[in-house]
This record gives sequence, C-alpha cells and structure tokens, in this order.
Amino acid sequence: MRISRFLIFILLAIVLVAVSCRGLNRERANEAFLKEYPTYSIVYSETGEGWEGVVNYHFDYKKPDGERVYQEVWTFEQQEDGTWKVTGRRTPNTE
Repeated sequence: MRISRFLIFILLAIVLVAVSCRGLNRERANEAFLKEYPTYSIVYSETGEGWEGVVNYHFDYKKPDGERVYQEVWTFEQQEDGTWKVTGRRTPNTE
C-alpha cells in the first residue's frame, strides 16, 4: 500500500512538471541562453522544477577560454500571448 502511494506521488509530480513545461522546449530555452551568451557552449540543459506558466531551466555550459563547466538556472515565465520570457537567473551553490 505504501509503495503504491509513493508511485502515485512520483507519477503526479512528473505529470505536473511535464504540464508546466508545455510550450517551452529545450531548443527554445537553449536559443535564449545562447542569444545572451553567443560564445558559450551548452554541455547539458534540462527542465527542473516548475508550475503552471513558470519553468526553471538548468544549463551546464563552458566559456570559450577553458574546459571548466559552469551552471546557471534560468526562470522562464509564460506571457499572456503565450511567449516565454526570462524573469530570473541564478547560479546554484555547488560548493
């Protein structure tokens, strides 16, 4: 009984994240990032937490002068016209 409740919770969380990310795909998020930083290269990107109309997108990237991988999380909010706008940026504490 306990396992089935846990599985239902996990499935519900996955569905909520998928619904909240509708309309903002990886390609669009990466385009926004590279528009801001055209000389950087994205190593990895993925959606993180989010809710209806708001998505946090995680980027791992390299700057052109080295091999170190940096991280940023961008918050995208869906506008009334359906477009997505970056409303926040943060660097996760990885130390």
